[in-house]
Amino acid sequence: MEERIIEAVEARREDFIRFFRELVQCKSYTKHEQEVAKKLIDGLKARGFDDVGVIERAPGRPNVVAYYRGVEDGPTCTFNGHLDVIPAQDESEWEHQPFDGDIEDGKLYGRGTVDMKSGTFSSFFAGIVLNDLQIPIRGNVMFTGVCDELICGKDGILYLLKEGYIKKTHPDDFGINCEPTNLCEMNVATKGVFRVDIVIIGKGAFNARPYLGISAIDKAAKLIEAIQELHEKISTDPNHVHPLIAPRSVQVAMIDGGEASNVVPDRCKLTVTRRLHPGETTEECMKDYQDIIDRLHEEDPEFQAEIHPWEGFRPPVEVDENAPVVDAVRRALKRVNGTELALTGSEGGTDASHVVAQTGIPMPVFGPGDHLLLGTIYEHVSLDDFIDAIKIYVLSVYYMMGIREAE
Repeated sequence: MEERIIEAVEARREDFIRFFRELVQCKSYTKHEQEVAKKLIDGLKARGFDDVGVIERAPGRPNVVAYYRGVEDGPTCTFNGHLDVIPAQDESEWEHQPFDGDIEDGKLYGRGTVDMKSGTFSSFFAGIVLNDLQIPIRGNVMFTGVCDELICGKDGILYLLKEGYIKKTHPDDFGINCEPTNLCEMNVATKGVFRVDIVIIGKGAFNARPYLGISAIDKAAKLIEAIQELHEKISTDPNHVHPLIAPRSVQVAMIDGGEASNVVPDRCKLTVTRRLHPGETTEECMKDYQDIIDRLHEEDPEFQAEIHPWEGFRPPVEVDENAPVVDAVRRALKRVNGTELALTGSEGGTDASHVVAQTGIPMPVFGPGDHLLLGTIYEHVSLDDFIDAIKIYVLSVYYMMGIREAE
């Protein structure tokens, strides 16, 4: 069966590359994923993979979901990827135009090839191969291509979770998030991302008479210094060291204050971004911020501030390194190209964080594409890696769920 899987993918190599190129040519910016969703669905059905459709939170917000059904009861394997891509910035700077889908030296160039059309579509193409070969499995395989991931997933993964499309129904349920790990690493630990706005409240006045006002910007300077001190504290805390991910951090990422050059500013907003380790909570972060505000107010009664958390918190998560899916991918990777799987952590969040945190389904991150090219004008993916990813995903399903002839 391993040989049949590999041969089946190779037999469709040119067709898969052609289909992949067509999908890369779609300008699927966030909120504009309809074209790529339709092209994906039409292409899957044209290749005999019919169990596919769209789930929408609102019209025009497509989440493509496809299934390969097993012949016996068993767990569900959920593949996860997203359809939206980040803006291409100044297209004149690109040697290969971001949506031309140029192929050169075995690489396909374009916006979204790394983040993350290569991973998303290689998983769906794995569904085509499973369907072609009619591989008997226990359980079902679910393929998801969601919208909205780049702006925290309210219409995408969070909706699928909220409505129960993705949920744990079997003790052995598992998944793979297909974000880029260069097809050699697996992220089993991921930092959380928690953002808040802290609004400093002052008192406006004509700035020729500043003594009649309270400058919110001057007060914000004290808060910025305190946030920097908090960063030094949490990033060097010997009791919070993780073997796979960098130290925790907190940073003032944006500042918005003042309305005119001749007015004492009555408000100043700081956007603060916190990167958490597995095991930390938003409540702990909020307490840190409130403690700072309380201390500054005690030192200066004119200091007043309010905290407003952002929606879309990505929780920090960790997957057991000994989870069966980890070994299945390791075995498949070794079989396909002889590479040893390295277990690593991720600095940025993915939709897998929501799945793991809300359902308990182990969903490590493993996919084609060099994450260092993400968002650059040189974004591209090796077509060999794209094809290998399809093989690895099918083999991983077979190793986890396949019914062998001997049985």
